[in-house]
Amino acid sequence: MLIKKDDGGKAIRWREIYFSSNETVNVSVVRNITTISTRDKAIGKVESKTFLGTPLLPSDFDRSK
Repeated sequence: MLIKKDDGGKAIRWREIYFSSNETVNVSVVRNITTISTRDKAIGKVESKTFLGTPLLPSDFDRSK
């Protein structure tokens, strides 16, 4: 997991990549925007979906809000 923090140490975005023998999945979160992309390794087809709202996966974002 790659985490980008602001000057105050608060996480503002993160990215995680998952690999299998058939596909690659990339999850990218910037504040309240989550983008999930999948790439089929056999044919190279890429699909992407973007969601607005609370991140789908746990992170070290400030949970006190």
